Amino acid sequence: MYIVTYSSIIICICVFLYINVSKNRIGAAIKAGALVPNRVRRGEWYRIITAGFVHIRPYHLLVNMYSLYNYRWLEASLGSVWYGLLLLLSIMGGNILTMMYKKNRNSITVGISGGLYGFMAFYVTLLVRSHYFTIRDALQFMMPNLIVNFMPNISVTGHLGGFVVGIIYAIILQAML
Repeated sequence: MYIVTYSSIIICICVFLYINVSKNRIGAAIKAGALVPNRVRRGEWYRIITAGFVHIRPYHLLVNMYSLYNYRWLEASLGSVWYGLLLLLSIMGGNILTMMYKKNRNSITVGISGGLYGFMAFYVTLLVRSHYFTIRDALQFMMPNLIVNFMPNISVTGHLGGFVVGIIYAIILQAML
């Protein structure tokens, strides 16, 4: 029933294991599809998506997989196709924005959190537009996730790009229904 959620978790775990049995974890992450802006500019566009499924550190993987698992209800509500499209577009939006603002063009960015922020923005946007949430309610709901952006080594642009995509996706999908 949760084919996109479970498939994404399995892919992330397999990529994580590949990276962490390698002698050079950063090199393995790059081989696995981490976002490296200079490589994308040279034609490796697939990294805009694949970077979302790459995690290097155990804590990063655990937090993101736990969050992804907890959003599985959204897959049941939207259906696997719409949910999967939201996940991929949010990952892409986060990684594209990151590429636009990243100063070190050879540094890497990894993780599915742009997709998770897309899910959060989608959900909150629907609640606000349906008058179940006020803006204040939405901010209170999102506060723990917003605080995370002040931690070191967090891709704020990745989160922001995914968030913006989630808002746009919710508005478009709501207009279609």
